[in-house]
Amino acid sequence: MLSAKLLFISAALLGLTVTEAATCSTLEQNVDYSGADAGSAYSASASGCCNICASKSGCGAFTWTNYNGGTCWLKGSKGTPKSNPGAISGVVQASAPTCATQQNVDYSGADVGSAASASANGCCSICSSKSGCGAYTWTNYNGGTCWLKAGKGTAKSNPGAVSGIVSGGSTLSPSTPSAPTGSVASTDPTTAYYPVSAFAIGDWGTTPYKGSCCSRTTLYNNYDVVAEDVVASLMNTQAGSSAVKPKVIIGHGDNFYWTGINSRAGRDSQFTQTFEEKFDGANIKTIPWVNVLGNHDYGGASYVCENGARCANTAALLQGIDNKFNYQASYTSPNDNRWNLKDHFYVHRIEDPATGVSVDIFNVDTNDADIHGAMQICCQCYGYSNGDSATCRNVGRGHQYCCGGDNAMFDSCMAKFNAWGDDSRAKIAQQVKQSTATWKIVNSHYSAYNHYAEYNMKKWFDILRGSGVHVWLNGHTHGEKHDYSSSLGIHFFENGAGGGIQKESASGIPSYAVPYVKNLWTYGSNEYGFMSLQASKNWIKMQYHTADSNWQFRQNFQSTKVGGVQTKHCWYIPADGTQGRSC
Repeated sequence: MLSAKLLFISAALLGLTVTEAATCSTLEQNVDYSGADAGSAYSASASGCCNICASKSGCGAFTWTNYNGGTCWLKGSKGTPKSNPGAISGVVQASAPTCATQQNVDYSGADVGSAASASANGCCSICSSKSGCGAYTWTNYNGGTCWLKAGKGTAKSNPGAVSGIVSGGSTLSPSTPSAPTGSVASTDPTTAYYPVSAFAIGDWGTTPYKGSCCSRTTLYNNYDVVAEDVVASLMNTQAGSSAVKPKVIIGHGDNFYWTGINSRAGRDSQFTQTFEEKFDGANIKTIPWVNVLGNHDYGGASYVCENGARCANTAALLQGIDNKFNYQASYTSPNDNRWNLKDHFYVHRIEDPATGVSVDIFNVDTNDADIHGAMQICCQCYGYSNGDSATCRNVGRGHQYCCGGDNAMFDSCMAKFNAWGDDSRAKIAQQVKQSTATWKIVNSHYSAYNHYAEYNMKKWFDILRGSGVHVWLNGHTHGEKHDYSSSLGIHFFENGAGGGIQKESASGIPSYAVPYVKNLWTYGSNEYGFMSLQASKNWIKMQYHTADSNWQFRQNFQSTKVGGVQTKHCWYIPADGTQGRSC
């Protein structure tokens, strides 16, 4: 048996009792558990995979390989064992949760509930089974009570109390609202002057035929069919009525459903149909777009190579991925060259010289995300399985529908996306701190926590914490929401209902992110829209815009009755990273 133990370096000083965290079956050498993939995480050796898997919801087994310096391929279950020299696999054994406890200590604040327990021993399992609970304090109140906490919070002396942290739980205080202070508190956002403006849109590039609008579910309507045209019209109307014209339109990727640009020969016609002829209103036609790519721009889960062909070998696959990027990056728009995609990471600044208000937009490639990211792109399961979406939900490394079972091809593809992700993280860590802009905004296809597993979420959070980033914008999920993290001082916006694909409910907050992030607003899931941003010296005014009740949708946009713009969310974000308030 392999025991994996969490080591708390300061345990002796704090009086903590630390016990075994996770146990795995006898490891199988030279064996790969094929399929049932649930994510991946770095580990220099197989011994680290047990704890990593045990801490991830839905992970029951793993395969370790030396790919990229050591990778745990996390699995929902053992799946099919296959021979793979050098691979090491194991199954996580169900075991009681473990906690590090402190005597005569009360973790003050961060409460998420309470439960009866005659002794402190029962609190560990109670907390571990409750979503969002990472710590607890037990007292003898009412015969014994576990006071459940999102995180450790502030430790205070309390004779007789017993407090503990669930293995993998948070030692940080959870997100709590705080009021603006200093110069920001002395200003009124309703009277501020906002000289810099931008629009933002995600997942907007519908197929030229009736495909991405309507094939994900049979329950579609005329609004779904004409959604991209509607959002483009809304943007044109809003730009025309705004006191300050937007200086840029920030695009979060998935610019061309389903599979991106498939050839150089077909590129310009696809841009014309999906982009130029859609966003052609007089008020927006020459506004620059600042873009990143999403998973569908890289092929989604279909064959990546030219014109949707199966890649002949690893070199062809890697070239196909580069082509997907370069076809968009090299495009020149006939409308003031408004299309921008400079690199996998780049910074674009907008500013008002008269007031000195400026915004740096940090564009990142996050297609190494654990949810619908590089694994699906690289496997190309829709191509190999001829579109069998049910089967593709459980396909991963080693499966016949994942690179045809060619693990070397898959690993090379994954390495490419991981390198781009690592490069984005390294550069943003350096360049945000060097930025002299009033505001720092991240433009990404994926969320740092909704679309990354806990281990990789924490890599992002470690970079973002104290960095000076104010706002994170992303798409991928085809919904709209506004979250906030006080521990990071960042407002997170999901903005993926741009009209390129059928709308859906907004993402929730995964349990492992609950100690850090809370929701401030979620849309109604039955519409499409975009966001606008206005910046002053001390405040950003962030708004979500959609169609009002005067619209009458028809089967084509030409016969649709155009209505007006309705603003359904408006929030003032202060420059000091605090929560701000509703408009």
